[in-house]
Amino acid sequence: MNDESQKFEVPVELGDEIGGNGRVYFENVVIDNVLDALLELSATVWTHHDRVIVLEKILAAKGIDVSEEIEGHLPDDAEIEARAAERDEFVNRIFGSFLRRPTHNLADKADV
Repeated sequence: MNDESQKFEVPVELGDEIGGNGRVYFENVVIDNVLDALLELSATVWTHHDRVIVLEKILAAKGIDVSEEIEGHLPDDAEIEARAAERDEFVNRIFGSFLRRPTHNLADKADV
């Protein structure tokens, strides 16, 4: 891995935004962005998985089997709305590194 303080030259066709602030792992900033998203996704998935394991063990210790309850749960409109907002925050956190867009359109430079 490269030192974060080390900055690589971003090809002009990728645009200024894509070379904005972010971690540096490789010489290709696009790969860095993909890796950031993958790392964030992995950490988030594991955190949620771990919490579910703990929750199920605690409930089982109290004699509560939640498997059937979870499978049969039907959320009301307020819960659906709240979960949609949480999902949107999750997606933004995971894929936020892709928001940096090039200012140049590579298709304009392609041979037709």
